[in-house]
Amino acid sequence: SSPLLFQEIAAMGRNWKRNQKNKYNRSGKQPKPADPSKYGEHKDPYKLIAGGNFKLEAYYAYQGIHEHVFDSESETFLECQSDEQREKERVKWLESMKSILPASFRIGRDVDGVLRERLKKELESYVGNKMEIEVIPKGGERRTRELNLKPEVKMIAPAKNITFIPHAYQLNLDRQTIRRNVSLNPFHEWLKVQTEAGFITRQETVSMIPPVVLDPERHHTVLGTII
Repeated sequence: SSPLLFQEIAAMGRNWKRNQKNKYNRSGKQPKPADPSKYGEHKDPYKLIAGGNFKLEAYYAYQGIHEHVFDSESETFLECQSDEQREKERVKWLESMKSILPASFRIGRDVDGVLRERLKKELESYVGNKMEIEVIPKGGERRTRELNLKPEVKMIAPAKNITFIPHAYQLNLDRQTIRRNVSLNPFHEWLKVQTEAGFITRQETVSMIPPVVLDPERHHTVLGTII
């Protein structure tokens, strides 16, 4: 049975190779290579796709979450009095939903105290002060060059300590901005090195909340689910 099995495997390999060869050209001829000069002739290669989930938007609108507006003076929610108010709330909610969460991380509790203080000082030197940065537009350097786009100037606040999480910090910018900014490269590399060394854990702030609320002890077992 072994020789027959080897023959079947060899036949499968030949068929797969033949199918790959004729995948784009059933005549058996090699397909012609694409002409680089005609790249993007029929479509815009730099067009950014607008993201959105219209079913999700409709679902939340049906729940009536746009029917109320927060009043800062009374610190209560008041009912919207017009369609214009509801639309304003809907747009504000949608912008908030589409915004990228700020980057955050925490220094491990088991890190030696001397090393922790050194990490804090290094963090202070990188993003401890308010600074102005230039961010390359979305789509990469080629899109920026071809469309003659200018870098976006942003003012970012210093990294702040997350009060309810020991040794945790949140930045005033997202992970994409960190990667797209040349002046933040040293800080980005520092983050990667400390993360790989196990001294720092990069985690969203919202994911740090459950352990604080649950306050588990060493003998507890926690069952978590990812949705």
